Amino acid sequence: MKNVKKTILLIFIMQIGSLFADTTINIKQDNSVNVIEKKEFELNTQNIEKDNIEIKRSKTTNSFLYAVGMRESSNRWTIVNKWGYLGRYQMSRKNIDKFLGNEITNREFLSSSELQNKCMLSLLRHNRKVLRRQIRKYSNTIVNDIVITESGILAAAHLAGAGNVRKWFRNGKNPKDKLGTSLEDYMKLFSGYNLQI
Repeated sequence: MKNVKKTILLIFIMQIGSLFADTTINIKQDNSVNVIEKKEFELNTQNIEKDNIEIKRSKTTNSFLYAVGMRESSNRWTIVNKWGYLGRYQMSRKNIDKFLGNEITNREFLSSSELQNKCMLSLLRHNRKVLRRQIRKYSNTIVNDIVITESGILAAAHLAGAGNVRKWFRNGKNPKDKLGTSLEDYMKLFSGYNLQI
């Protein structure tokens, strides 16, 4: 009985450890002895090839939000920059009013990850609607040596606005924010996420 408990505990610990490592654990019964095999972990990534472009489906909406938050604020929910942009995604007061209502104060917004995520997802949905023609026309193509994907387009719209993304597709104008980050930087950096918004 002690050996069974030890084996169960060992298996449990190894399975927990496999969540944080690049290995999986398989357990087999062999002559009433538990045999533990270690296998190399294979990412469950479904790749789509179209014109030699691969979009990794393992890059989810949550990983997109994390990456944008990291780039915008190092994922700090309570930060306000010197130009007045707020929170994890550095949202403008104009967007907060538009998507959440002007009754939400800056303090309420900064203290609520739920409100910040809601605002960001609303902005992404809005920009997806505004840029639907560009997304349909240019996704999975190469423009100006950049692989164009929906997530890259929406990230660029977050940085520079949907109107500037449209202009970029028309004439290649590549605006930069106040810190020198360009629309094309975001188009490249956030390419290939599978957004479910």
